This record gives sequence, structure tokens and C-alpha cells, in this order.
Amino acid sequence: KTITLAPEVFNHTDLIKDLITMGIMVQIGHTNGTYEEGVKALNLGAKSFTHLFNAMSPFHHRAPGMVGAAMAHAHYAELIPDLQHVHPGAIKAALRSIPNLYFVTDATAATGMPDGDYKLGTQTVHKCLGGVRLADGTLAGSALTMDQAFRNLVSLGLSIEEASKRLS
Repeated sequence: KTITLAPEVFNHTDLIKDLITMGIMVQIGHTNGTYEEGVKALNLGAKSFTHLFNAMSPFHHRAPGMVGAAMAHAHYAELIPDLQHVHPGAIKAALRSIPNLYFVTDATAATGMPDGDYKLGTQTVHKCLGGVRLADGTLAGSALTMDQAFRNLVSLGLSIEEASKRLS
């Protein structure tokens, strides 16, 4: 069992130890938290970052944000390699700094379907040009397949073996 939480919301850091005691792995994600809040969550036992870079406080040299906490301290993180959620250069930086970076599709019901409107929970999303977005243009999941994720990673210079390992 895995749960993703934003440590700064409703004192979620107070839940981390209890969740771990219940056998639930805690990941950090969809967070506007600070670098310090990310480090605290990791020190309390959070193990990974969900959808690294996305819906996450960005790195800045004076305020490293949650991305900075991940890049400086994480042993595990997941990332969506559709080349829309994260720039190839950011993927390469994450590969250099997070030893166990792995990749996920975050695929929605629009995956494998023609361009058009689809449901994501109670929201309508629009698939166009390989991306899935809300009406305001915000990314909302992806239409990425594992085989395309594999090709994207190989195009970034990962070996077949490395791409396979990080997608498995």
C-alpha cells in the first residue's frame, strides 16, 4: 500500500510515522511545501516522491523547494517521461541526483484513444497532441504508454537495459 501526501497540508507530517506503522509506504507529491518540509518528511520515513517536478514547489537557488529536497536527499522518486510533464534536461538532472529514479505513465482513460474529450473522475479532460489537459490547459494525467515511455528514455540516451530497469 502506498499513499502520496503533501506534508505542508493539514500537518500531514504528523501522519507519516502512523502510516508507516500500518505498513503503508509514504510518498511526497502534489505539494507546494518547502525544502525543509520535504527533508522533515523524509526524515520521518517518507520514501519517495510522486510525479517529481509536477504540481510541486520548484527549485530556486535561494528557495530549493520540494524539488530541491528530492534532488538533494531522495533515494527514490517517480517521474512521468512523456516529455510534456518534464523537460528532457530536468529528467537528466534527476537521473544524476536520485539513485532509484523510476518512471510511470500516469495514463488516463484517454490513453490509446483518438484526440477528444474524456472523463478523469468527475472532470472532463481533452486529449490532443499526445497530452491530456483540463479546460484551463493544466496537465491532467497522460496518454503515455509504456512502450512510448521506453522509446522516450532511449531517445534521451538511456541504454535499453537502463530504460527497461527504470520502467519495470
